[in-house]
Amino acid sequence: MQEHLDEAAFHWRQRERALASWEESLEEVAEGDEARLLAHVEGLVIGGAPVAKRLLLPALEGEDLWQVGPAALALLESEGAASLVLLLRGLTEGPEESRPEIRRAFELADRSRFEALLLPQVARVGPEAQAMLLEVLTAWQADPGTALPRTLGADDAPALWEAALRSARFTTRPVAEGLVRQGLAHAEDCVRCVALETGLILGLHESWHACRRQVGAPGEAGRLATLALASGGEPADMRLLLEAAEASRLREDVLWALGFSGRRVAAEALVDVMQREEAVSRLAAEAFAIITGLDLTEHLLTDELDDEAPSSAEEGAGEMGAATGAWRVPPPPGRVRAASVCAWWQKARTRFDERGRFVRGVPWSPAAVSAELTHGPACLRPVWALELAVRTRGALQVATTARVAFQLRQLQGLVALRLDSTLRGFDSLMTA
Repeated sequence: MQEHLDEAAFHWRQRERALASWEESLEEVAEGDEARLLAHVEGLVIGGAPVAKRLLLPALEGEDLWQVGPAALALLESEGAASLVLLLRGLTEGPEESRPEIRRAFELADRSRFEALLLPQVARVGPEAQAMLLEVLTAWQADPGTALPRTLGADDAPALWEAALRSARFTTRPVAEGLVRQGLAHAEDCVRCVALETGLILGLHESWHACRRQVGAPGEAGRLATLALASGGEPADMRLLLEAAEASRLREDVLWALGFSGRRVAAEALVDVMQREEAVSRLAAEAFAIITGLDLTEHLLTDELDDEAPSSAEEGAGEMGAATGAWRVPPPPGRVRAASVCAWWQKARTRFDERGRFVRGVPWSPAAVSAELTHGPACLRPVWALELAVRTRGALQVATTARVAFQLRQLQGLVALRLDSTLRGFDSLMTA
């Protein structure tokens, strides 16, 4: 049984990294680390109460943090009431370093079994624990109801603000709008960023106007605003982005966002950057490939890769983590043969209409975005998921760190939503 726990801990860690990886897609995560993780967790569950007492409960308080999550998940998958009480206590009162792991276990557990038990706890615990419980409810896409704070103050912890704003996406509109408007005026960048994201999903004009004001601003809120304008902006917004790309201070954020615009004018600008600026050529090339579908492996100087550089999965996990969304992901190591990319583009550019929008070389459509969410690099999925959430006005909010089976069911629902495939700007989707 110890081998089951050790292997589960390994695949728990690998799954978290894979969710922030350039190399792995959702399908590959499902068939690889997630499948192996769940198989080893099942092995621990089959061991019953003796294994829980001898192995799983001690792991919750052990030194190996990577064992905490799978041990907690195995305890949740069994049906012992005492274990649930213990895990709730660990989530709300346990050591600070182990709480996120227990939270992730709850997020991966069966919502139907635990939602009614968690909801009453929110009002009974302190702010840090409230934030943890609200994050779990958000992962389950559960309405927090009266458990969600109606107002928060400047003295409340940013983590509670962020958790409340994320949870607001699944509650009644008046409550959600009130929290978003408070969050947009918050002093902390991390809070404003989540308020922007939630406001866009809800269709609040204030959030869209705030995006236009914050394009090119430093920090996560500025990065998100830049991406939102790239994904849902009008031609005038594209000109604003291209102008912002000339500001060296924020150049990388804007170059990254241009890839999600899908526009030919953005592809032209990215080719130009690759030719002129080697320092950001790989970032520009990755953004260019998102638009055009270029296979970069044919255009890299592979003999000059930095052997000491971390793998892209580790690098991505360091920047964003699996459980949170960051709005720019470091590109894999390597340098681009800019002249080769330029030659490819000279032949391919006629396939890209100036008025169109493209994803991996095909016209933008719900099916193209769904394919990218299923088969594309895992680290890009939060950006695509946000666009779908905005375009469906919150009806489809892909939970990019949930169990893969749940995510695939969500994506199947995209067909039923009959999402408008025209290139409507976000401005036209804002309803309040």
